Amino acid sequence: MTAMVSSMYLLVKRVTTDYMAKKCGLPAIAMAKAYNSKLGRECVSLAREMLGGNGIVLDYGIASKFCDMESIHTYEGTYDINALVCGRAITGISAIKPPKKKKTRSKL
Repeated sequence: MTAMVSSMYLLVKRVTTDYMAKKCGLPAIAMAKAYNSKLGRECVSLAREMLGGNGIVLDYGIASKFCDMESIHTYEGTYDINALVCGRAITGISAIKPPKKKKTRSKL
């Protein structure tokens, strides 16, 4: 878990530095957010699993962190939305907004 948290931190630090230097754009930020939300969810799941039955007790604080990460994943759609943004940058096709239809003139 320490390696997971360290990789998440270093990725955000690097993307922030690159963005401030205008070396990367929003797709790189979206990819970092997607990766961090996925790894964060996995990390709190492992922490809850390591504590066994105590992982769901509020005395240890893991249950609240688990709920926080689930809400980020479920309600904000952080991973899925940012994956769509990355996909749009790679393919040029947006899955969020449908392509514009070409206007055709009537033949009347």
